[in-house]
Amino acid sequence: MATQVSSGTGNINYTNNTGQNVRVIVYYFETTTSNSTVTIGGMQGLTVPGYTMLGKYIAYHNDQGSYGGSQTNTGGYNTRFGMPTEFALANTQTFTSTNTKSYNLLIIPEGG
Repeated sequence: MATQVSSGTGNINYTNNTGQNVRVIVYYFETTTSNSTVTIGGMQGLTVPGYTMLGKYIAYHNDQGSYGGSQTNTGGYNTRFGMPTEFALANTQTFTSTNTKSYNLLIIPEGG
């Protein structure tokens, strides 16, 4: 399998069915107004706050004031979270998310 680019709007639901390990690079990930739950392989669900944009070369989270000039974020000033932007998945493992606005992933199989 060749390297794959996966882009879209809405939730991520990727299952590695290549028969080998894959490396996933998150170039862009944006949540909706609600918190997103992200599950990577066997890891417990990670909570990424609403109004978050992150990726390999970008990290942004507005937990205060307004977002986009028309919406108010009530997440408070002490919101803390973390999400890896590069990780490996074994064969049959999944990468899923909820409340995702848009994403751009690079999926690189172990065998090239």
